[in-house]
Amino acid sequence: MKNWIKLSLAALGAATLLAGCAGPRYADVSAKISALEPGEGRIYFYQPKTANGGKVGHPAILVDNVRVGKSKAGHFFFVDRQAGTVDVITATDRKERKDPLVVPLAAGQTQYVRVDINGGKQVLRLEESADTAQQTLSELRYWGAGHREREALRY
Repeated sequence: MKNWIKLSLAALGAATLLAGCAGPRYADVSAKISALEPGEGRIYFYQPKTANGGKVGHPAILVDNVRVGKSKAGHFFFVDRQAGTVDVITATDRKERKDPLVVPLAAGQTQYVRVDINGGKQVLRLEESADTAQQTLSELRYWGAGHREREALRY
């Protein structure tokens, strides 16, 4: 009886861990992502898998001082915003009063913000090449943004 309980708990723990890794790959959902509304642009946030990415905290990412989600190694999310210039920053950098990443966003444009790890912190940088970003995204899983921003994707 005790072995059965231990085995059940181990199976439950394994299922919980695997569920945390789940999520559709970019390649599986990219065609299902809704078109942009007129006058809006899209910003993808993505963090490639790294050797130390799992050991770093996941501070909130803010767009124009509004929390839109958290970055996680091996995952991506996106938000749509009105065209213009938007400021992107992590909550940690905002506390340290660092300058935000300024992202120009034209109507119908898609921008890509890569999250790298440097010195144990997340560092945001604008990826200039859409091809490079999409190649990296193809291996990543959809993480979703904050609950108010999350795109309901059917996959």
